[in-house]
Amino acid sequence: MFYLYLTVPGMPAQKFLLDRTVTTIGRSSMNDLPIPDKMLSRQHARIVRDGNGGLAIEDMGSRNGTFVNGEKLTALLPLKSGDRITVGGVTLKVESESTTRVRIDEFAGEDALDNTILKASAELLRKPTETDPRLPAEQLAKLIDSLRVVNELTIQLLRDISVDELLKFLMDKVFETLAPDRAVVLLRSPSSAELVPAVVRVAEGISAEDIRLSKTLVASVVEKKNGLLLMDTANSSGVSLSESIRLSGIKSVLAAPLENDGEVVGLIYVDCRLGHRSFEEADLRLLTSLANVAAAKIQNARLMTEAAEKRRMDQEFALAHEIQERLLPDRPPVVPGYDFHGSNVPSRQVSGDYFDYRPRPDGKVYAAIADVCGKGVGPALLMASLQASFHAWADELVPVSAMTGRLSEAISRRTGPDRFITFFLMLLDPETGDIEYTNAGHNQGLLVRRDTTVEELPSHGLPLALFPGRPYGSSRVTLAPDEFLFLYTDGITEAANPAGEEFGLDRLKAFLRKQIGTAPAEVDASLARCLEEHAAGEHFGDDRTLLMLRRVS
Repeated sequence: MFYLYLTVPGMPAQKFLLDRTVTTIGRSSMNDLPIPDKMLSRQHARIVRDGNGGLAIEDMGSRNGTFVNGEKLTALLPLKSGDRITVGGVTLKVESESTTRVRIDEFAGEDALDNTILKASAELLRKPTETDPRLPAEQLAKLIDSLRVVNELTIQLLRDISVDELLKFLMDKVFETLAPDRAVVLLRSPSSAELVPAVVRVAEGISAEDIRLSKTLVASVVEKKNGLLLMDTANSSGVSLSESIRLSGIKSVLAAPLENDGEVVGLIYVDCRLGHRSFEEADLRLLTSLANVAAAKIQNARLMTEAAEKRRMDQEFALAHEIQERLLPDRPPVVPGYDFHGSNVPSRQVSGDYFDYRPRPDGKVYAAIADVCGKGVGPALLMASLQASFHAWADELVPVSAMTGRLSEAISRRTGPDRFITFFLMLLDPETGDIEYTNAGHNQGLLVRRDTTVEELPSHGLPLALFPGRPYGSSRVTLAPDEFLFLYTDGITEAANPAGEEFGLDRLKAFLRKQIGTAPAEVDASLARCLEEHAAGEHFGDDRTLLMLRRVS
């Protein structure tokens, strides 16, 4: 399996799988590998796979040429692992990786590694590294060579290289010094902690059969932080291989945790087949040292990635916050005989909620509340799109059900299947107090009557964009003096206390029954105090948004 490692000045290397029959390279986004470099032609070069899995490269009449290992390409040229392709200011290195799969299995009867040399990685790393001139010449030369290899890998930490590049360099050094038949680096996934193969390499002439690691071996290395050495009894070491490994035709095994400052981010495993060399304790010490250096780079890279992601999220939320602030209305409309009021309290830096008003030319007034799934610039822009369409169609005197259907279709064209908006739209006729409304998957509206009964206004369909083209219905209610309509998002009813008990719909209804004759702004302030009291210092997990319409006495 061949890859291209793409190196752009000032950026970490990127890995590109060459799994197509033809891979085109150029400045145009239509290429399989588009590279935004002005020195490249729109269609610059292409890499072709032959029937035997080999590769060849061909320039496609580019303006500035294609170079392989420093030589300008003039005809179709076969490629091999290690070749460097230069196009413009970009370097592409051809690399091959084994198709060997790695499996972690539980072997019957293998509950312990009693006949295995296990040493804590911390102990192996504490071994003295000074060269003792009294050592036999062969041992002294091996120790000096080990120090050289560890130093070379340490120098890589000072370079701005990716984890992929470092692991490739690590494998180069492992095969150069230990001469194994097979090797694999497994890294813990930051999200699931599952061990995932990061790089696998098999020596030339060795079959690409699966590498099977026992769960016992993996646990000894990763969980207990041990370096591990298994040798065949043919070496008269007194240490014998487990039956599962012997049956696999393996003569000797080394494994070491990728550990730094007490944290294990993975492991490196190497083995040799029967008839080949057998590893020694000095090899285990070297492998453990290399693993320790690699772990420091991986930890640092992950910390940098997390910091960069946090900066990106902070910037995105700041932009989303600015977008949303511009979407929310500055003040409610002035409608004689009625009080409109809306408020939004984000649970984080930016909310995913929205409310709005829109007077119509005929004197009627639209009011809406919505909740988009997700937060950030994408959802904020989706809300901006919703608002733009809502305002444009409001002047056309569109009925609420038809307006909701139009918005659902418009939003679906701008988003994927995993994005939707719950939406409650109402239209007030100030002359009569009649309200026509459509509820698209939003929380039920609460109509509070003068006798303190609370009516729940049901839904008329699914949220916007889930099933575009499906029609919505509508319903009507009439507000009498002192009655009000209360719309809200989940952050209000789902506000939880330290025991995990939510504020809930029943508490909200009980609160609203006491608000007859109270101005909406005062209701909002009083509800905020109730929620804070209920939460008892617990962080609000979702945004709190409400919209109220009260008919004045």
